[in-house]
Amino acid sequence: MSYGLRNTLILLAVLILFVGGAWSYLYFYQKPKIEKLKGQTEETRKELNSKQAIADQYPALLNQYEKASTYFNNYDKSLYSSNNEDLVFEFINTFNQRSSYTNFTFAFTDSTTKGKYGIMNMKITGMGYYRNFINFVRRIELSKPINKISEIQLNPINELESYGKVNFTFSIASYYNRSAELDKSGMGITNSIFGSVYNPFYPLIRSVKPNENDLINVEQSTLLALSAGKIFLIDQSGVLQNLTIGDDVYLGELTSININEGTASFVLNKGGIIERVTLKINDDGKKDD
Repeated sequence: MSYGLRNTLILLAVLILFVGGAWSYLYFYQKPKIEKLKGQTEETRKELNSKQAIADQYPALLNQYEKASTYFNNYDKSLYSSNNEDLVFEFINTFNQRSSYTNFTFAFTDSTTKGKYGIMNMKITGMGYYRNFINFVRRIELSKPINKISEIQLNPINELESYGKVNFTFSIASYYNRSAELDKSGMGITNSIFGSVYNPFYPLIRSVKPNENDLINVEQSTLLALSAGKIFLIDQSGVLQNLTIGDDVYLGELTSININEGTASFVLNKGGIIERVTLKINDDGKKDD
């Protein structure tokens, strides 16, 4: 082998090793890192878009907060004219009677003085729907007379006819005027109340109401015949009954009729558990879900 050919082969081998090593480095080491970085970049981009969307809402929320702060900081408040607790009771009872918020009892505790003003302390105990209780408290505190509520205690009433109601007890401190230098009393009642209020005490699973009105119990009935808009069945008492879509049954209503399959479907609410029951001609009812 000539000297020139040998050197050429050596150089070729070195070049192959160099190229192969570079390719292996890029393919086996750099490529996984690049793919990983691409994934991290995509996640970062999504996080950025999410935070940008939140940031875009900030000016509007800040403006809303400033308006609300201005409203409450400059809200026109006043003191009761004397330390007569009947004034507080009359004020609360006035708007409660208008809206039938709650049933409550009112008990005077004591009265203290603070220079030019004094404080009457009372306890209020009662019962009502949770939403009404929230609006009751809101009106007491946000109306013109200065009332401060504290020590709220709530207990849900888990009885069939009282779901959504709570027993409540709270303390109320009402401020009254002891000086001619302070503003005169005013009894303005706020109209600002909550709309929909989620009740955290409302049970998800509840007792089932008894069938007091003797409605058709579809799970104890037999489907006899049906048409496009009406079905005929024998109810739990052995009486022939007919129903159209939307008619009430015990715990639910008739929702659909399938003539081809000879079935009628009902949606039942069993104390918060929603079930779909299907009756088939000459067959027993079955639960779909």
